[in-house]
Amino acid sequence: MVAVSVEALVDAPCPRVGITITGLGVGDSVVSVWRSADGLREPVRGARRVTLVDSTYLIDYDAPLGRPITYEVEVVSGPSGADRVTSSSVTVNSLTGWLMDPLVPQSAVPIIGTHDTDGTPYLRGEALAQLEYSADVSLINVMGSDKPMALFGQRMAARGVPLSMGTRSAEQNAKLKSLLMSSALLLFRPVPGFGVDLPGSMFVTVPSAVEVPVDVAWGGSLTWWDLKADTVAAPVLKVLTATFTYGDVALLFATYQQKQDAATGTYLDDLKHPLG
Repeated sequence: MVAVSVEALVDAPCPRVGITITGLGVGDSVVSVWRSADGLREPVRGARRVTLVDSTYLIDYDAPLGRPITYEVEVVSGPSGADRVTSSSVTVNSLTGWLMDPLVPQSAVPIIGTHDTDGTPYLRGEALAQLEYSADVSLINVMGSDKPMALFGQRMAARGVPLSMGTRSAEQNAKLKSLLMSSALLLFRPVPGFGVDLPGSMFVTVPSAVEVPVDVAWGGSLTWWDLKADTVAAPVLKVLTATFTYGDVALLFATYQQKQDAATGTYLDDLKHPLG
């Protein structure tokens, strides 16, 4: 019998949800995993119509923060036939929002709602001040009528979202700059405390990032970033970089036997906690 369990993970590189799926049976199963939060049901990135055998452990790096989430495992086909099972609710609590390259979890940068003394990047006053939802509209004048006809498309997700940030630490600014320079497609996960009704997982493009070193020239560390973001669809690709690599094993364990000795429980347990 198919079963699914979930756990909130809040250690490095960023808050996320671990999903354990068991009971698929011997042989190939075609499975889709769906996430429901804020009344929206969306596929877990990288887990749409994937082929699995018996059991697996998935990580959802896109999980919204500070709100209840449930996961649904849809077995499209497999040894035991089609099935559908829903997990219990899980909430990923975080004191900060997060900005990251959706393909590289290690790039994640914490974002707070107001500046602090540790230099963590913060949202400036104009950030999230307004959200614009536009639709393509064409007006066609009709002979003999003072009212034109309107042809219009679907109203789109928020565009031109002000995401201006600041940082008071050279180290934190370097990390934020490295993220912004690495990709124009980002994942922004706000916390409810940011004060606006934003989606829990916002995939955005940032065409232009303007760096303003406010007082760096005379020895300070205050830097502003002027950012405007357009909401876009999530990328189809899943995470491209592993968070625990063979190189990590080589650095942390002198022999393969030491790695085996550190492993506890089942293979799934080792995938969740590779250091034991």
